[in-house]
Amino acid sequence: MSGKTVKRLAPPDPILTGCVLALLSFSILMVYSTSISVAEVRYNDPFRIIGHWLVYIPAGLAVMWGLSRIEVTWWRAIALPVLAVAIVMMIAVLVPGLGREINGAQRWFSLFGLTLQPVELLKPAVVIYMAYYMSSFPDRLHAFSSGLAPMLVVLLISLALLLLQPDFGSAALLSAVCFCMWFVGGVPIRHLLLLLSTFLPLAAVVLVAAPYRLQRLTSFLEPWSDPYGSGYQLIQSMIAFGSGGVFGTGIGQGVQKLFYLPEVFTDFISASIGEELGLVGVLTLILLFATLLGRGIWLAIQNQDMFSRLLILGCMVILGTAFIINLGAAMGLLPTKGMPMPFVSYGGSALIGECILLGLVLAVQRHQGGNVRQKEKAAHRPQKKRGGSKEPLRESSGQMDKDLEPLF
Repeated sequence: MSGKTVKRLAPPDPILTGCVLALLSFSILMVYSTSISVAEVRYNDPFRIIGHWLVYIPAGLAVMWGLSRIEVTWWRAIALPVLAVAIVMMIAVLVPGLGREINGAQRWFSLFGLTLQPVELLKPAVVIYMAYYMSSFPDRLHAFSSGLAPMLVVLLISLALLLLQPDFGSAALLSAVCFCMWFVGGVPIRHLLLLLSTFLPLAAVVLVAAPYRLQRLTSFLEPWSDPYGSGYQLIQSMIAFGSGGVFGTGIGQGVQKLFYLPEVFTDFISASIGEELGLVGVLTLILLFATLLGRGIWLAIQNQDMFSRLLILGCMVILGTAFIINLGAAMGLLPTKGMPMPFVSYGGSALIGECILLGLVLAVQRHQGGNVRQKEKAAHRPQKKRGGSKEPLRESSGQMDKDLEPLF
């Protein structure tokens, strides 16, 4: 019998993967239902949009599975190169001729007929960097100049590039994620309070400086003041929710998707869910996402490695915040913002970005779960000796663990 123990990866967490597959199934059903009329008019092919979506979903799942097999220490080692690549891409998308402008915002690359948003790489890159810095230099966090300041510079560069596109929603999302990670990572409260006292007034100035942002804010507060202009989208969304009642009108029976509600299969897909599946469908959606986020937070709490804990936390905060913003905006609880619902709204770049985030979470779970499982098995597995007697197999040494390679 060989003296070398094989280190295996744990299988992907069934709760996380089950929730994602359920949300994607939800998405396929609703994107199909809501996109037929739009695709028929735009492309003369009622199945074009759902056909593209059925290509994006396997691609996203493949990315998620592939990233989950990468050792967590690799992400810590390449934190700076990944961040550098993401920032270069964010700069490149602003260059005329490289970036593509859609609806007044220059946020996309166009490659082979596909549109890609570099912000979907920037989000995980910033999370990896923040987790790397706080876990590698915990003794520096008590001093502002060597602790928070370097991380703040990275955040400010990212925010500046986002506002130049412009993408205020992603800027606000990234700021919220960084503050959460800083709080959990051990940055002194006084530093965070000082930063908040500066950030919030600046955010308010940026919000009201652009007329269209101010218009969104006023229409959110009183959409009926301009029912055919700035308040139109929110009013149609609320009509969709109200029409659904408790059990909905039925799959395919919604009316708002017939060119009443814009962005019906992307930013406002939750309104169509409310119309066709009713309150029951919306509550099911909330339950699935709450389970996904709860499981992720539980994995972060159980983890003893600070880098892994912060990595999971950052990824979960991005997904959770995006879900709250999307659903809140569609229900009129938050100002309207073009942010897709994770794993539900149609959008290839967004889905790939979401799968990257969950792939990072599963990477932590699979490698550490595999290590623990193998050690537990090794501690209780009997080993035959030449004389026929048995004794417990010793736990592998640290040197042996370094030589182990994953099989799958």
